[in-house]
Amino acid sequence: EDSRALTGLDLYAQGIQPVWIKIENKGATKARVALWSIDRDYFAPIEVAYMNRKKFSSAGYQDMERWFYDNSLQREIPPGESRSGLVFTHVRPGTKGFNLDVFSAGTMQDFTFFVPLPGFTADFMEVDFDGLYEEAEIRELTVEELQLALETDLSCCASNSDETSAGVPFNVVLVGSGPTVRRSLLRGEWLETASGPGVADRARSQRYQGRAPDAIFSRTRADGNEEIQLHLWMAPWRVDGEPVWVGQVIYWTKDTSLYGKLTESTTDQDPTFLAFLARESVTADIDGAQRYLLQNFWYNGSVLQVGFVSGVGKATVDEPRQSFGGLTYITNGRRLVIFLSEEAVGLDDGEIIYDWWSSSEVNASQLFQGVQVTAPSDRLYAQDDGDLTVTTSVPSAKETKRVFGYDLYAKNIQPVWVQVENRGEESLYLTPMGLDSDYFTAREAANRSRASDKQSHHAPKLEKHAISQLVVAPGSIQSGYIFSRVDEGTKSFNVDVIGGDSPRLMTFFVPVPGLKLDHYEVDIPGLYPESELKHVNLEQLVTELEALPCCVRDAKGKDKGDPLNLVMVGEIDDLYYGFMRAGWDETETIHGGSLFKTAASALSGGRYRYSPVSALYVFDRPQDFAMQRARSSINERNHLRVWLTPLRLDGKPVWIGQISRDIGVHFTWRTITTHKIDPNVDETREFLLEDLAYAQAIERFGYVGGTGEAP
Repeated sequence: EDSRALTGLDLYAQGIQPVWIKIENKGATKARVALWSIDRDYFAPIEVAYMNRKKFSSAGYQDMERWFYDNSLQREIPPGESRSGLVFTHVRPGTKGFNLDVFSAGTMQDFTFFVPLPGFTADFMEVDFDGLYEEAEIRELTVEELQLALETDLSCCASNSDETSAGVPFNVVLVGSGPTVRRSLLRGEWLETASGPGVADRARSQRYQGRAPDAIFSRTRADGNEEIQLHLWMAPWRVDGEPVWVGQVIYWTKDTSLYGKLTESTTDQDPTFLAFLARESVTADIDGAQRYLLQNFWYNGSVLQVGFVSGVGKATVDEPRQSFGGLTYITNGRRLVIFLSEEAVGLDDGEIIYDWWSSSEVNASQLFQGVQVTAPSDRLYAQDDGDLTVTTSVPSAKETKRVFGYDLYAKNIQPVWVQVENRGEESLYLTPMGLDSDYFTAREAANRSRASDKQSHHAPKLEKHAISQLVVAPGSIQSGYIFSRVDEGTKSFNVDVIGGDSPRLMTFFVPVPGLKLDHYEVDIPGLYPESELKHVNLEQLVTELEALPCCVRDAKGKDKGDPLNLVMVGEIDDLYYGFMRAGWDETETIHGGSLFKTAASALSGGRYRYSPVSALYVFDRPQDFAMQRARSSINERNHLRVWLTPLRLDGKPVWIGQISRDIGVHFTWRTITTHKIDPNVDETREFLLEDLAYAQAIERFGYVGGTGEAP
């Protein structure tokens, strides 16, 4: 309602949530706000106007375009002044959690906001936490006493309303104040649940101490039906004065097919059918949900201490358990315990407690011998770090089908083979979330690959090939697949191994056969003979750059096009890997297949990440390579073209380029489709600067003239 009153447009219906921000710079130097820190995929002001152009006349649209431009937040705040304006972010229901980074005089100030959305009441807001327990009921525990309480005093599972049937296991315990728990979850992009009847009925059927969950949080995949839920109750325990929260973390699938209805809601007690559910169902893998939660908290900087305790009891595929309501599940019987931090902490700052891995419950032979899965090909990439060696391989779509028997690529799933060799004396922890923050469990991958309701035996095959545990014991080797989202061309990913003195974070760039990429057709080293190279210092570089052409040209060298608003200094791999780390994609050459995919994406509004770009000319040749960063559809992407210059600074190549933002698409007879470009090209250039800076790809930056001003 506020947004409609302010703009006259229903921006929320378009997935756009304006955030008003005022920044007062009381310092003596200029400050700069990084819009990227608020929302990495924020909408540009003129882009928002263009999305709403159809209701307006030409003059009305120009007025609207100007309004959005004038009322957006400026990046630079002069000393002693303040600036305010709107940033157009993606809609988040409930509490809007976001960061705001401001840079000044070589320092960064990081502000984190949690802003309630008017009209939304979260379930926990209606709970009287102070009145849940009498003072005499509350027990103060030490860390060691908490373990005993969780293993002996807490029941394995929730119950139904009349306490006649067991529900879902209590497989997670959090320690921290209510605001700390909430902020940790918002940092991890979990969503709150609205209060009211009929909301999350399945979750609210679970009972602890006779009551429904005090708070329910969830995360849902944007491209699938998988949802992970966290149900929390405040327990009558305190550790160092901090509340203890008993919880359940599980997968739900919102699958309306016959198979989904059978697997996720059955109360059939037939042992054969229960075994089928235990073997195939996404929701049966409650330990997978538990591992995801741990990694999510680890990576959002919330873990002070972490450990596992017993208390749930094992449930195997051959002897699964079933809760009331029909959830069939298997588990190794552990409870995850996390002490949460109010302030963000590093991956290596968390302490591991309750050394469950050395207990008698663990399969010691499997843990210390490791599990090995054969690599998919001989295209292996390895890195060493002291007593650790990590080896990786990424199979192509054809190789993936050969290994697993079906086309995972068609379901946007790309298996990555990883081998970790731990020659040290301490246990290490491999985190799949380091490779892909939205990785798939083996069962999720199996669920997506199931062609019909009658097929089965998918999950066991994928689980047999998957990385089965996070721990890599001393002197052991673990290998297997992590199921990530598809990246064609070059797969850029991290393999993070936590433990020891500090985390080992290794970045890999692995070619994946299949795409015809534009930069493979350019002989970069052969573009200039040695005699044409011009070595300059920094002052000379400025002069040379300002003398270069302002803009790109067409193939005949006549019409001026977009301004050359970008210069980069570095080796080709420096540029390439920096862009890949920031999430940019390579570009296919123009051929029949790529043109068809481009047209299909334009018609469907789909997302074609490697769409070819037309040739523009500098130095009488088309771009040497192009990169792009797709957003929600082909209509919305940032793309750039780059040319190598004959200049060299400190021996390093100098590149000149052009970057712009696509905000729409329309059809033409000559090229099938063409894009509407955001006319505020400076905005797009500044986005790129922030994008590469947060990917840690920039050493220094500055501005020179050369394009000419266009107010």
